[in-house]
Formats: sequence, structure tokens, C-alpha cells
Amino acid sequence: MSEDRVDIHRDSVRGAIRVAARALIIEDHRLLVMTYADDKGSWCVTPGGGIAKQETLGEGLRREVREELGIDVRPGDIVYVRELLGRTAKVLHGGITEDTHQLEIFFRCKREGEVCLGKQLDNFCTGFEWVSVDELAQRNFFPKALAGRLANDVASGFKPHNNYLGDA
Repeated sequence: MSEDRVDIHRDSVRGAIRVAARALIIEDHRLLVMTYADDKGSWCVTPGGGIAKQETLGEGLRREVREELGIDVRPGDIVYVRELLGRTAKVLHGGITEDTHQLEIFFRCKREGEVCLGKQLDNFCTGFEWVSVDELAQRNFFPKALAGRLANDVASGFKPHNNYLGDA
């Protein structure tokens, strides 16, 4: 592993639920995503990652986005909560195993600064892209449940409605 890459789940504790914070950075109807590839294919997800012990969700989210994209973010509303269970995942990409249980909290965020590839990248990271929210369903975007509904949620202004995505 090169020095600028880190183990995606280095902070996981066997048998424990891992908590992660994710940034929804949407500008001009486009979502900022991190891109990845491994021997099973390529995929994209929102920036963010695991929260360290004694770190708030906001602190962890800001740290993760700075590490990945070299920018600061201002976390806003929590708009989704998702559980990732490895035992029900269709494909185990990028270090996800059957034992994985991750709780992800998605925040609407505003960015500060110009996006560039950060200095501490997860394994399998290939870069970042701005993707139209209308095209997420055609991309290998995770979680799939979010890809199918994000455009409608953006258009509605994220009105509260069943934002718990479950094991998606």
C-alpha cells in the first residue's frame, strides 16, 4: 500500500457497527462523487468515511472530505441514514466483507475551496467526478436506493419523507 493510500476500514472493530458520515455536495444539479475500481469493477460513492472515537459526526466528515478532496465543507441537514450490511450486499467492493455492518449518515454540505484529489486516499480510489443527479441510476453509484431517488429529493428541497434507507 502506498503512503498516500489508507485501508478503507482500518478503524473497524470486529463485531461492532462502524459509523460513517457522508457528504452530499450538490452544485448545478450535479453530485460530487469519489470514484473507485477493483478487480470486481468500478463504482462511485459520496465523499466521507468512518468516524473516529471521540470525534463528532461533523468533525469526522470535515476530516474525511479534506483527506479525500482537499476542501473544507460545512455540514448542514442530515437527509439520509443508511445501513450497509455486507451479508446482503450484491457485490463486495473495496474491502467490504460479509461481516461488514456500517451505519452511514448523509449530510447536505456546502464546499469551501477548489476540489482536488486529496493527500490521503482510500485503497481503490481512482479520483472524483461531478455527476448529474439524473444520471446516478445509470452509474454504479452506491447506495443504489439513493441513486434512484436523489434527483426527486433535490427537486423537492429534501422535504422529510422516509429518509431511512435501511439495508440498501
